[in-house]
Amino acid sequence: MNLLAVATSDYIGFMLLVAMLISSKIRRADAGHFEYKIFTAITILTMIACVVDFLVFFSDGKSGILMRILNMAGNTFCFMANPIFIASWCIYEDLKLYHSMTRIKKIYTYAFIPAVIMGILALLNNIFPIIYTIDADNVYHRLPLSYLYYVVDFGYVILSYYILKKFEERYGKVRFFPLYLMVGPILMGCLLQSIFYGISLIWVSISVGLTAIYMSLQNEFSYLDRLTGLYNRAYLDYQLEVISKEKKTVGGIMIDVDYFKSINDNFGHHAGDEALIDVARVIIFAKPDKAIATRFAGDEFIILVPETSEKEMKNVLKSLHDEVDLFNETEGRQYKLSLSMGYSIFHQDSETMDDFLKHMDDNMYEEKQINHIHELAK
Repeated sequence: MNLLAVATSDYIGFMLLVAMLISSKIRRADAGHFEYKIFTAITILTMIACVVDFLVFFSDGKSGILMRILNMAGNTFCFMANPIFIASWCIYEDLKLYHSMTRIKKIYTYAFIPAVIMGILALLNNIFPIIYTIDADNVYHRLPLSYLYYVVDFGYVILSYYILKKFEERYGKVRFFPLYLMVGPILMGCLLQSIFYGISLIWVSISVGLTAIYMSLQNEFSYLDRLTGLYNRAYLDYQLEVISKEKKTVGGIMIDVDYFKSINDNFGHHAGDEALIDVARVIIFAKPDKAIATRFAGDEFIILVPETSEKEMKNVLKSLHDEVDLFNETEGRQYKLSLSMGYSIFHQDSETMDDFLKHMDDNMYEEKQINHIHELAK
């Protein structure tokens, strides 16, 4: 065992997370979001584990009751924290993707059981050594059952991958959430630590993974609309700039919420925010996977559909109308959603990007007038 190498590893992991928390927008801007509280909690748990991990290696083999207590308590904490961390990561990922506490309670009431069992085993190990033992010279020895922790960790990694893939099958590829940046370092750290006895890589690997995810989240903060979760105007402008330089067929749909002022006036601004979130959900359910959904401004949204055709654009419009009808029939909100939509296909050779946006807006306005006429005729 090289104590200096362990100290260096744990120090790097600890300082990475300290720097991340100090600069983190998560704490300042999203303190009320439960998934970000979980992210902060597992970050702090990892920081503590980095410190405890060093103390365990420092106390190993040293005489004295204090060193023995430190060795036993530290190993107990690390073996408990390891499965709790990876299980909590799955909860964070699930919440971030689905935003459903009902789903969390339904799934993780059972999915968290292996982590709890491993935590109990870590406590029982102080009475009946089954995971590791500390001999009379206060030297730590790993027992065969300790490898069960790697199996449980790998099981949660598979669950994490499954959650992401099932989400992408239904809603399309998730941007700004590169799971491999989190899972890759952890798997490598677990593998190396399981093979080479006496090295400490798991917690620094977790720190690297958390930092990588945090860096990706910063891009998310820059390009996502905080209320609806769709892309924002900045990301739309970026995509339009890319489109203007490429010779590809791109369609666009501009969407405006009918009678949005009435929703705010009659039911309050909270209901107005809820309606915008509902519209975003309708768009996500209705759009093709390849399409990019953005909140343009206020109650206006734009969908960009690359490599499209007139037929596909009309099918997307139909899907949007169908989703609105389904929403109004099933959700039981105090308001009814009504959307005016207009589409256009960008012809790079004959129009500018401003023309493209104007054609969408003009077509949307025509449908809005028709919707208002129908409403007055009722």
